[in-house]
Amino acid sequence: MKKIFWLILGVWMGGIIELKAVPLQTADSSVLAAFWDYARMQNLAHLPVNERIPLIGTFFLGKPYQSGTLEKGSQEELIVDLREFDCVTFLENTLALAFLERYDAAAVPLFLDNLKKIRYRNGKIEGYTSRLHYSSDWLYEMQRQGFLEDVTRECGGIHFPIDVFFMTKNACRYPAFEKDSLLIFQMEQIETAIGKRKYFYIPKKDIGKIQEKIQEGDIVLLTTGIKGLDTSHVGIAVKKGEKTYLLHASSSAGKVVLSALPLSEYMEKIPSQTGIMLGRVR
Repeated sequence: MKKIFWLILGVWMGGIIELKAVPLQTADSSVLAAFWDYARMQNLAHLPVNERIPLIGTFFLGKPYQSGTLEKGSQEELIVDLREFDCVTFLENTLALAFLERYDAAAVPLFLDNLKKIRYRNGKIEGYTSRLHYSSDWLYEMQRQGFLEDVTRECGGIHFPIDVFFMTKNACRYPAFEKDSLLIFQMEQIETAIGKRKYFYIPKKDIGKIQEKIQEGDIVLLTTGIKGLDTSHVGIAVKKGEKTYLLHASSSAGKVVLSALPLSEYMEKIPSQTGIMLGRVR
């Protein structure tokens, strides 16, 4: 049987402390303990955040790919899993660790708070639709909260007309919608709001031309031609000379990897991928 530790978080709200219990499995606590040692060896606390991001992602190299790790339980809650990732949870956990001010056991509450802010709209868990399911919506929220800046346009991006409807038109794929059909209406409103915003993307054919504008630690959102979706994958930019590679949780490789090919060449092999959006720590 897996042991679970309940971490009690104290959150100041108008002078009142709200106590919240967050479950941490023994295995995840062990991963964090190993990470604190790694962070000290890499001197992470004294590096700029953009330099921390790829180093933290590298710590998870080889970890298994696993989809659906957030679809557990009967209600939406903060799930922590540092043992296996999909592309989104890999990115979320990497960023939540990158934004820490210290790297030791005392930083666990802040890590969990960061994770909640990165995963949920307004940093609040208010049901299934408060989770940021569409990556364009996620980038918008990260910019609004001050975590990242959307630098796609300044890096050469062109207008990206987004029409997202995949989740609501394929509701049968999402157990939460089957349990509560009202969530479909809420998600439709979110999809409509996303479609009213102005986004940009860098077409796949142009990535090689603007490669020097992509920086180490940039967040890369890979756009898709699949109807109803905005993106199909996310990862972290790693620079080798002038070329950019993708650090990501790969379903095809079955684990966290650094792409063997530069980003532009990697994307050429996936016809459904159309380009990229870029988020950057300032």
